[in-house]
Amino acid sequence: MSAAITVKLLDLDTPHEPSFVVDRPHGFDSYVLMGFTTGYFSRTVRGIETGRPGDIILHDPAFPQHHGTPAGQQRGFRNHWIHLVGEAVGELASKYELPLNEIIPTGEAGMISPYLKAIKKELFQRRPYYRDKISLQVEEMFLAIGRSRRDADDLKRLTPVEQELLPQFAEARALFHRTYNKPWTILKMAETLNLSPDRFGVLYQKFFHATPKDELIGKRLEEAKVRLIAGSQSIEIIAHDCGFSSLYYFSRLFKKKVGCTPTRFRRTSPK
Repeated sequence: MSAAITVKLLDLDTPHEPSFVVDRPHGFDSYVLMGFTTGYFSRTVRGIETGRPGDIILHDPAFPQHHGTPAGQQRGFRNHWIHLVGEAVGELASKYELPLNEIIPTGEAGMISPYLKAIKKELFQRRPYYRDKISLQVEEMFLAIGRSRRDADDLKRLTPVEQELLPQFAEARALFHRTYNKPWTILKMAETLNLSPDRFGVLYQKFFHATPKDELIGKRLEEAKVRLIAGSQSIEIIAHDCGFSSLYYFSRLFKKKVGCTPTRFRRTSPK
């Protein structure tokens, strides 16, 4: 980030009367991030839209703001909100692909509340480097929103059948990572989900943006690197314990992926 972020105001789950409407036709003097915990209406780049709990909107300072309680909703809208100033806010929005002045659905009404609570605490305590800490917390919040948005976009690209299979694949993936040293093959992996190897491989890559083989090798190499640094076991034992079929295969693959031999990695890595 090129500069620190300044927090002007914030509040959590603010209640409003049904008749209350925020109307700022000329925008505001800061970015306004809102996370709604009830239904609401708001002006966006598409006009006046109604939204659901869990929706997030990030308004830029020049955008005319207008939001309130939808007709027919008995209780007034509630939302978390924070006013942010600084060039870094726009930079973070771009970095984490957060569209300005649009509804970002997350499905989690309290998604940003832990971040706002942490920021509020820093503002109150004002401990050394609190401004830097707040900037980091804002970035972490933007990252979480961006990640949620990307996850939702990925889910929309899946067919109904694929959406049903995704949780099963996530469980199987966790199993493969826990038991990385077992002699897994694509066939054995596919059998855990009663799928053909080809179907399994295609879906795995679609869900996790990596092949099952590449992920398994990556996990084994990471574990091997930890053991090379932390212990004094022979490289042959480490290779075997991490699931590699031979010392030669391990050494060749390690050099290809890491850029040096296991021996050199052990010798040059800080303990």
